Amino acid sequence: MQNIGKQYDGNPYQRLVDMAKIAQQYGVIKGILIHQGESNSTDQKWPDKVKAIYDNLMKDLHLKPKKIPLLAGELKSKEEHGVCYAFNTDILPHLLKKIRNAHIISSKGVKGTPDQFHFNVTGMRELGRRYAVKMLELEGFAYDEKKGPVPAKE
Repeated sequence: MQNIGKQYDGNPYQRLVDMAKIAQQYGVIKGILIHQGESNSTDQKWPDKVKAIYDNLMKDLHLKPKKIPLLAGELKSKEEHGVCYAFNTDILPHLLKKIRNAHIISSKGVKGTPDQFHFNVTGMRELGRRYAVKMLELEGFAYDEKKGPVPAKE
């Protein structure tokens, strides 16, 4: 992991903040996406660690937590023979107790590669679609497979 950190001058968090500040110059941040890797999928303190990062991002980027949802994706499911599937039921749901504006993006039915860890290209696209549909919903839209985003019915 230290070699990966070197790609970000040894401070991945600061790199994230710097990139977000550049994004803010061109628009607004509507939400934060996170997808846990398998490296610490049994860490019971994961929700607390994510909450700390989320809180720091809100402060460092001058964002309001009530307006900025956190969308967290599940790991490869049990049905797809994901070896870390327990994260989806044992740890990830606790994030909802830590961050009121958190939402879990299901990986159920999302196809994976034979390695038991990763989603295949079709699966990655589907998971990305699920993130987008949830974000549209949070912004007051529904997603129609034929029409695309449409205003949600009141």
